[in-house]
Amino acid sequence: MILAACEGRHWQYEIVEHADGYVVRMRDLDTGDLDAEGATVFRTMPVAFAFAEMSAAFDRFTASTEEEADDVQMATDFAVSERVFCDLSSRLCDGGVAGNLVQAWERRPADGPRLTLH
Repeated sequence: MILAACEGRHWQYEIVEHADGYVVRMRDLDTGDLDAEGATVFRTMPVAFAFAEMSAAFDRFTASTEEEADDVQMATDFAVSERVFCDLSSRLCDGGVAGNLVQAWERRPADGPRLTLH
């Protein structure tokens, strides 16, 4: 179930529920296709929302041209959303995990050897 979405110029960043928390996934605005490599899993909802907003702001900023009147505003929006994400991520200790790492972990055999790091 999609909880929210933030739009950039080329991508829509959707926040969806996941068994391990919340996934931010990328959907191409032109084709409607999901980017299989562009998913990130967060444990907390506020950080997932902040990441989606930051990603959309970055998409808008990188797609803008110097001739656009809103170029400075887009740069400011990105800087503010990046600061919000960094602050929330730091306070909630939630930096996110790449979606393909979560998928690899789920494919791991349950009865196989357990690896631990010391």
